[in-house]
Amino acid sequence: MIEKKREELIFPVFLVKIFGTIGIEFQVKLVIKMVVHFYLVRHGQTKLNRSRRLQGVTNSPLTKKGVRMAKRLGNELKDLKFEAVYTSDLKRTQETARFIIEENTTWQPTIYTDPDLREISFGRFEEAQSWKVAPKLLKKLGFRKIIQAFLNQEHVAELTELFQNMDETELIEDSDHLNQRMRRALTNIGNYYQKRGGGNVLIVTHGLILSSFVESLQGDVPMFLLDNARASRIDYHEDGHFEIIFINKRKPEDSNVK
Repeated sequence: MIEKKREELIFPVFLVKIFGTIGIEFQVKLVIKMVVHFYLVRHGQTKLNRSRRLQGVTNSPLTKKGVRMAKRLGNELKDLKFEAVYTSDLKRTQETARFIIEENTTWQPTIYTDPDLREISFGRFEEAQSWKVAPKLLKKLGFRKIIQAFLNQEHVAELTELFQNMDETELIEDSDHLNQRMRRALTNIGNYYQKRGGGNVLIVTHGLILSSFVESLQGDVPMFLLDNARASRIDYHEDGHFEIIFINKRKPEDSNVK
């Protein structure tokens, strides 16, 4: 159930009258904390995903499978009332959000775009086929360094560093900068909706920036990033900290939020 808006709850007047007969007057104030529940989603499969090409800031439309994935997730989240939806400024996230919300049975919230939610740029490797990039990684960095990166507990951060080392002609963001962008976006959104009583907010973004953010919160990220069109719930509290509730679930059955 969505956490209620902050309000002062005062005992009914008849109780005051009862206790007033013995000269006792009181008022009880109950403050309920406001929490924003972020449902974070990676966009559905795109044509570049299907062809196993690197996809950062390049726009690529959803495949038929990607549309089905978005609608399936929308059906799983259909009973959640979202205060709003935020996507990156790239079309694949906007399409995914629209298909998710079309399945919602509560109401149709407004969809906003935020450039801070966009994916990392892979520089000259944008749209490159993965199997063609691998030999270049081996030649440039060596087998041991690549294996160590993938086995590292913070393998998403290490993966980002690999691309930085590979492309010396482009300014590719590191994981710290990705996390700063993501945290800035969610903090601004979270503060806005805390002032309005909290609630559920759907965020549709991208694989690397989302996986990097979850990893920074000590979340368990799969070897090959978070899956397309699956939900992770992270709560934003009044003191500004983020709390992981679940990660990368198809159907968030353990969520009691409505």
